[in-house]
Amino acid sequence: MNIRENKNISSKLIALRETNSFSFKREFNLLKKGDIFVDSMDPNDVNINFNKRIHDKAKIFREYALKHSENILYVYLSTCNLYKTSFERINESSEIKSNLTPYLKMKLNSEEQIKKLCKSDFTILRIVNSWGDFSGNSFFGDLFSAKKNEKYIAPRENDELVISYANIFDICKIIESIVQSPKFGTINITTNSFDSRENLKSIVNKKITKPISNNLGYRIFSDVIKWETILGKKKELF
Repeated sequence: MNIRENKNISSKLIALRETNSFSFKREFNLLKKGDIFVDSMDPNDVNINFNKRIHDKAKIFREYALKHSENILYVYLSTCNLYKTSFERINESSEIKSNLTPYLKMKLNSEEQIKKLCKSDFTILRIVNSWGDFSGNSFFGDLFSAKKNEKYIAPRENDELVISYANIFDICKIIESIVQSPKFGTINITTNSFDSRENLKSIVNKKITKPISNNLGYRIFSDVIKWETILGKKKELF
């Protein structure tokens, strides 16, 4: 996260994979009153291939951090995909899905654990889908690759679903602003950008896009923060 480039903020990254319990506790215990602990320890997915040993280690670290959270601000990175799809705009008080994937169930359980066990102020950041120049093996990675190489990107099932997205550096700037001037509770991290995958593919394929007012999906907004006052101008996808 580019917050590490801010000379006014001292930060340290604790690598989950390389850190044992003793080292984590030693580093965590160095935190002083007013310091901030950012929890991004969850895996990218929960499936038969994910590293359960690393995930179990993360749960141990989280339990310790929450048990000793009296003097810090606890910040947890969650996801906006927890919300129930809608035709309307979705804010922080919108309904959560009842049928969750294993990954989303893990995120919601972590949120509930933090709400229950955190001993001081906490902030839960529900983040929209991110894109950047190095989106890798993802929808946006495939999208940029097709655009760069002028290749056709094929339609897939559920492409009509509306998704919300933001540039990764814009997301980092919003999070940095929240860290510098703390806000508590649940906050959607969004720049109010949304469209269907079908339309985004149509732009790359130089096809006509379709109205999305009758499409279910994620039109994510925040009633807690205004991204415009933080960014001024957001980075556009195309």
